[in-house]
Amino acid sequence: MRVAVIDRKDIRIKAERSALKFDGETLPFGLMDMLVINHRVELSSRDILKLNEANISLLIVSHNNRNLSLLNSANTKNGALRLAQYNALGSRLKIAKYFITQKVRTHAEHLGYFDVRLPIESVVDEIEQCRSVESLIGIEGTFAKHYFKAYFSLFPKDFSVTKRTKNPPKDPLNALLSFWYSLYYHIITVKLLSMGFDPAIGYLHVPFRTHNALSSDFIEIFRAEINHAVLGLFTNGLLEKSDFSHKGGGVYLKFEGRKKIWQSFVDLIGVLNPKLNQEIANIRAMIEGRDEKV
Repeated sequence: MRVAVIDRKDIRIKAERSALKFDGETLPFGLMDMLVINHRVELSSRDILKLNEANISLLIVSHNNRNLSLLNSANTKNGALRLAQYNALGSRLKIAKYFITQKVRTHAEHLGYFDVRLPIESVVDEIEQCRSVESLIGIEGTFAKHYFKAYFSLFPKDFSVTKRTKNPPKDPLNALLSFWYSLYYHIITVKLLSMGFDPAIGYLHVPFRTHNALSSDFIEIFRAEINHAVLGLFTNGLLEKSDFSHKGGGVYLKFEGRKKIWQSFVDLIGVLNPKLNQEIANIRAMIEGRDEKV
């Protein structure tokens, strides 16, 4: 998944000869699968169609990061895979267990980098013995509380209220976690659509309105690596408290601060892409009954 970002205010982008032209710069279509733009970028419907024809998805990010809108280029395809997704709902619990088990292991491994031990043997056993998805979600919630307690302890208190908060986030750390989770959720959605999945049909999460449950399922496996990258942004001094604003009881990354970290996010996508491809292949094998886990 190749992602290009044009996060600039009040500029005009035009599509000419299989490339985007803006501010004297040229961005060839062949270098991107997704384009991320600021909501104050001017892009005509004609040029959006050209992006669509080139199979380039468009993700529009609001100025305060609260709203993201995805215009997807992937056409509906692979009806057999989508039918298999529906049929695999009969094995929902087993597939959901796979997602949570992978999450527990990756999160424990992440804390291990900092010599923080999070015992997971009993948690994995509890997952294996679980009899319902609802109970499984309860196990995940308890584990997440223990994980975040340890994770937030790695940060200076200036950046964190020492617990996970969202809608709205209450500190700079939670603001950035929510923003990057949301961005990667959309990356996963585009990847699933391009491969013929219905991202709304999940196994751990339940579809609701425009929620893509399967995208949320997959992101559970990758949260630890996103968390690790976010930790690096703060510990390396790339972001400061002045890069965040307080509005409506929440804390949000400013436009100026956001520009500092786009390259780090694009780099992270590149690092995670092989693993995402492998996990999608694993789940596809389970859905189609080619894996003994189901």
